[in-house]
Amino acid sequence: MNINTKVLADPLSELSLPNFARLGINHHSSTSLNYPDGVFAFRYIICSQEDRRKFDGNANMAAGVAVGDALSYIFAKTIWKMNPLTKKLAPVKNEFLTDEEAIDKAKMKYLKYQPVDDTDREKFEHYITTIPQTIREGIKVLRPLCGDKHIICEDVVSHQDERLSLSIVGRTDFSVQDLRKEKSLPGVLHGTKIPPKGSLLSVLELKTSWQKPMKRKKDGSRSFSYAKLPSLPNKQHLKQLSFYCIAQRPVEAKLIYLTADGSQVFHKGNCADLEPENMKNYYEELIRSAMRRERLLKRYEHINDTEKMKLEIIKDCESNFEHPFYWKIGNHYLQMAKDLWKNI
Repeated sequence: MNINTKVLADPLSELSLPNFARLGINHHSSTSLNYPDGVFAFRYIICSQEDRRKFDGNANMAAGVAVGDALSYIFAKTIWKMNPLTKKLAPVKNEFLTDEEAIDKAKMKYLKYQPVDDTDREKFEHYITTIPQTIREGIKVLRPLCGDKHIICEDVVSHQDERLSLSIVGRTDFSVQDLRKEKSLPGVLHGTKIPPKGSLLSVLELKTSWQKPMKRKKDGSRSFSYAKLPSLPNKQHLKQLSFYCIAQRPVEAKLIYLTADGSQVFHKGNCADLEPENMKNYYEELIRSAMRRERLLKRYEHINDTEKMKLEIIKDCESNFEHPFYWKIGNHYLQMAKDLWKNI
């Protein structure tokens, strides 16, 4: 694999960071801004990056990564990956694989996942049979969208909103560029221009949905339900996509949902949520979440004792332990969080 020696410029290097950045919070994430404050505080203030790497995963996430990886092997000309020498993200020239080669490579990577319990193992074993068809559904959607365009996967996007102390950082699934076009094209948000690095035709955000295990039969076995495609986009996904629209200013943005049985593609032509004005509205929701979070962090930045500062922040946050998936991080860390809120 040919890893370019070029490294990603640090989007935070020229920022004057606020005092609360000593907690290790030096940017917002377009994903973590969707977390409740308590979940965010535990994951990113109480826990270290090393802790987060030890959080339990799940078969759904591993299967989704496998699908995304396979599609990038097929369509991407450039994939941003971690350079093992510099420990920073760098652009990698993709060595294109055939459809079947990409499916096989993604399956091999998926098989390295270690299920966390019996139910997760059942899902893990079932998804290995449905991952190939889910990838094929993605191929059917992406082939006409990508064509001979320059496709970049996992591109790092940084944007500084003047109302925030920290920048927002995210990574796009697929950025579709036409480098042959030199003139600017009208952006998805009226009055914008395409960034100079290339004519950004579209940003494609990819989501997968997986079958759920049903109740056990008398013989102890159980079947899996069909994975459903949404009739409307998920609101959190819309806010994430709105960030890319503001930061990258593509001509068009699409939200793609995949299952083993089909696909659903939302765009401004078939979904009002993706019309320019509504994308602006979702971006404003994201910014309000970031502003509220910064107010929370600034409230206690005068406290010199960092550990005491962390506890004061936790006191102001609801735990939201009833959330169906945010706290699926492993029994050790879940108990650690419950003890923390119990004793404050």
